[in-house]
Amino acid sequence: MLIAPGSLFVEGKMAGTRLPHTLFFAIAFAAVVQCVHDFPLLPDRVASHFGPSGMPNGWMTKSQFLTIYAIMILPALAVEFWLARRIAKTPGARVNMPNKEYWMAPERRALTLAYFESFFAWYGCAFLLLLAFIMGMALRANLDPSPQLPTGPTVAALAVFVVFNIAAMLSMYRRFSATP
Repeated sequence: MLIAPGSLFVEGKMAGTRLPHTLFFAIAFAAVVQCVHDFPLLPDRVASHFGPSGMPNGWMTKSQFLTIYAIMILPALAVEFWLARRIAKTPGARVNMPNKEYWMAPERRALTLAYFESFFAWYGCAFLLLLAFIMGMALRANLDPSPQLPTGPTVAALAVFVVFNIAAMLSMYRRFSATP
């Protein structure tokens, strides 16, 4: 079922991305606040990698750790703000999707690209939330003299993200594998 273009667009901008973009910046802001708060409290050498038991097995300076954290945010930024635009600039014949002749036809291309923009905006939020949660737990673990990453919340967060991925991919496949 196609949604009328007027309900998806507000002043030429897809209405479905305002909330996820706002949420993305809120998550990023919370992560920055945590880093600013925790940085002076961290020891000079922090645990940066943890084994399956939650015990640290890799170390680096706290400056290196926060630099790596910042670099790890770049893929989330790319998903949130760049990927849908990149797809929009790609000729329809080069897009790999089910029924691309139908969904990338000139009369439906804008709606299809709007769906991608919303999809990747929400996906970027989920990815950043996972990253901020795991890295935040690693920061907090390093505030303890003998750091240990809690495995329960870590495994739960990863499991939720895997389920989210499966649901997101199935939803996208279901949407584009059928034609009205």
